[in-house]
Amino acid sequence: MFSQIVLKNKQIITKSFSELDFIDLLLKNRQLKKSEYQDFFKPHFPIVSDFDINKRELKKAIERVNKAIKNNENILIYGDYDVDGLTSTAILWQVLHQLGAKILPFIPDRETDGYGIKSKSFFDFEIAKNLHFDLLITVDNGIVANKELAKIIKKNTDIIIIDHHLPTETLPKVSAIIHSTNFSGSALSWFFASHFDKKADIGLAAAGTVADCLPLVGINRNIVIHGLQSLRLNPNLGIKKLVEISGIKQDSLSAYDLAFVIGPRLNAVGRLSNPTEALRLLCSQNLLQASKYAQNLDKFNQDRQSIQKDNLKIAEENNLNNQNKLVFIAHKEFLPGIIGLIAGRLTEKYYLPSIIISIGKEYSKASCRSIKEFNIIEALRQFDSELVELGGHAGAAGFTIKTENITKFKTKITNFINKELKNIDLKPSIIVEAEMDLSAVNIKNCHLINQFEPFGIDNPKPLFLFKNLCITQKRILGSTGDHLKLKFDNIDAIAFKKGDLDKTLNVGDCVNLVASLDLNIWNGTTSPQLIVKEIFPV
Repeated sequence: MFSQIVLKNKQIITKSFSELDFIDLLLKNRQLKKSEYQDFFKPHFPIVSDFDINKRELKKAIERVNKAIKNNENILIYGDYDVDGLTSTAILWQVLHQLGAKILPFIPDRETDGYGIKSKSFFDFEIAKNLHFDLLITVDNGIVANKELAKIIKKNTDIIIIDHHLPTETLPKVSAIIHSTNFSGSALSWFFASHFDKKADIGLAAAGTVADCLPLVGINRNIVIHGLQSLRLNPNLGIKKLVEISGIKQDSLSAYDLAFVIGPRLNAVGRLSNPTEALRLLCSQNLLQASKYAQNLDKFNQDRQSIQKDNLKIAEENNLNNQNKLVFIAHKEFLPGIIGLIAGRLTEKYYLPSIIISIGKEYSKASCRSIKEFNIIEALRQFDSELVELGGHAGAAGFTIKTENITKFKTKITNFINKELKNIDLKPSIIVEAEMDLSAVNIKNCHLINQFEPFGIDNPKPLFLFKNLCITQKRILGSTGDHLKLKFDNIDAIAFKKGDLDKTLNVGDCVNLVASLDLNIWNGTTSPQLIVKEIFPV
């Protein structure tokens, strides 16, 4: 399936393009105003006024926490099992614990507690600890939990909500709410914690921001840049050990590392077991303890990768003859903590909405992913009377269903989506900055692009379109021939996971490429190269 190419800019970048013109083109493509240029390249350390937080609510929250510390009250932080929830919890716990607060953290279990705060889980934890919590602080959740929080308030517990999710029309009636949809839960937790200790861990806020896919422009970008600096120079002990065990370099830690190396290891334990293990890592006070937890998380991630591979194989086998506009697969072998990853992979591969269900004895869990042309949560809401629980947004959702109703539901939702997408040509699109001449692939432009790091949502690594390039050399890379190396004049191009194209491409053939610029350092020599995203016939 060839992707559609969308050009952000109609200019053609050539060798004669000046540095200022090149930078200006990339900044305009990111819809930045000229007044924002300086802070983009020299980002200031985040300050209070950067956050769109209600000052009255902030004052109430600070006063309530100070009162709890002064009166020796019991405080509970109720987080979440993903990276943003884990880092949100760790940031605030560390600061308040150091101030002498009687404080405990709680991370819900994906299976037994589910997503979001549950009053039963809160009360069960009180019983288990033989405590009554005078103050509950929710982080990365709580803004829509009106009914659950009301039950807790009835038992004489005050509540502060720190959350970034979309609220409903009626906000929970609690002591204070720290809320903004413009930041991650961890960034809001760091913002609040900074009022008690200016050295609150901005490195963990960066990890949560990247993992939760916040746009990496504006203050979020500043948080990540300064957070990465903190993690490189003075890292959280748990992150330090995860970096070591992962084999990446601490002094050059990147947003990519947070998203694809550190993040999956923090998430893995919550997918397969009790996520509190990941929180213990982030809150470790000595290297020996941190090392033990890091090894455990790395092992969980290896197990996750193995299970994911097996589950994905099952999913592919069950999707072989699918002629529908929906990938719908229910299987007993699917692990609930993995189905979101499977749905994401299938949607990416087939460019169709995916619903993946882990079949249980009485109830089954589902995870859904979608494409930009189709709002999956709106579709599911057409049949919410047949579902036990439902939540999510346009691109991703999850639900619980009675196992006996899966077959009937599959027929209904498949027919509905087939009808909705019947006359839509579904092709993924690749967004590129502009067309580039091969002569502009040089070390200077590679360095200019690197100034735009960290890359992420709304600030992706720049991709360029190269037209009518003729192959002068080619060879297979990798022990199993997974990758392809091409040469165009004096420029190398690496096409990862495209080794199969070796059979169809020949020296002398001309192709169009979508690729990013990269620096190749080998034996002390630095040279520019292309990293190929897509290859198209001319």
